[in-house]
Amino acid sequence: MQNIKRIFIVDDDPFWASMLSQMLSDLGYTNIFTFSNGTECLENLHLNPGLVFLDYQMEDMDGIKVLQKIKDYFPGIGVVFCTALEDLSVAVNAIKCGSFDYLLKSNATKRELENILNDMNISQKLFNHFLN
Repeated sequence: MQNIKRIFIVDDDPFWASMLSQMLSDLGYTNIFTFSNGTECLENLHLNPGLVFLDYQMEDMDGIKVLQKIKDYFPGIGVVFCTALEDLSVAVNAIKCGSFDYLLKSNATKRELENILNDMNISQKLFNHFLN
């Protein structure tokens, strides 16, 4: 999945954003941008991220609204919802709105992150194969 040119992390928790950024760096990703709210993310979509890690609960705009605006901008941007809420309905709603996967912050490990990225890579290769 190293073909992702830019990764956005959108989260109002600086500790989580820093931890996720470090895990991604450890996995070899370098072009990582961090935003503390949904508005900043949306204002920078012109940078064309390939992947967005998106928090559910933010002060300015909830993650579902940001997800919908990202998908309106370009449906091909991969989004992984990240939240501390252990609520299955949040995960289901995120997936219905176009999130590729759902990452529970309390269970996040480098291995789980790597699995999500590998699954996303396989999914993208299959999608591209059927387009050609």
